[in-house]
Amino acid sequence: MHRLRVLSAFLLLLPFLLLVQFGSSFQFNLLLSLAILLCAWEFAWLCPVGAEPGMAALVAVGSLAWQWAMVLGGAPTIIGPLIAAGMLVRALISREDFRTGVLRAAWALLGVVYAGGLLGYGGVLREGPDGRQLVYFVALTTWAGDIGAYYAGSRLGRRPLAPRISPKKTVEGALGGIAATVLVAGLGSQGIWPRFPLVTALWVGAVVATIGMLGDLAESAVKRAAGVKDSGAIIPGHGGVLDRLDSVIFSCPALYALVWMGWV
Repeated sequence: MHRLRVLSAFLLLLPFLLLVQFGSSFQFNLLLSLAILLCAWEFAWLCPVGAEPGMAALVAVGSLAWQWAMVLGGAPTIIGPLIAAGMLVRALISREDFRTGVLRAAWALLGVVYAGGLLGYGGVLREGPDGRQLVYFVALTTWAGDIGAYYAGSRLGRRPLAPRISPKKTVEGALGGIAATVLVAGLGSQGIWPRFPLVTALWVGAVVATIGMLGDLAESAVKRAAGVKDSGAIIPGHGGVLDRLDSVIFSCPALYALVWMGWV
């Protein structure tokens, strides 16, 4: 299982890095659309009161619409009410239990904002100045944090971090993840992302690591509510796409916020 996990990560990471380096921002957003589509589909099926293909399709389409509205400078927030209204109309037409229909509508809206709204900031980062550097930073530091947390937690973990949400996550794993993120952020400032001087890279890395950890816990809470271990099984050794991108989903808007405020 460990070798399969490493191999899967490598096979996904290499094409991603090549596309970031040599592809256009449009091509990058197409790849991001695929990730958002899969995340939205998986999220929809985690609905605690149950889901069905029509609901999952609506969440996927809404998430993609939100992403491209962000990239093209539109008004993505209008999509939220449209998704909620569409779900409620479906509930009335199908004559399903009113409470179930309302909960599904709320879950669908949450899924659109979660998958399209948050992960869509990756495309906005790529569109801006030094876009490649920003994408490299958020992707490589977040993944370094995931790896550091996994190995530190599996070998040194003793004290539970959030036992009600994810019993296997530990304080030691969290600290290992932060340390790995800060280390990679500092090393990358020497050439991969020169936009970030060393001191800036270190504190931004710590922020990204902390926010990414919250993203991991948020997805764990969603899975706990759904009563499942993984969001899917599409990535061998990792589970679903949400399981692989849960930290990045939160890290992208966090880094965007720092750039937007002029702190980076």
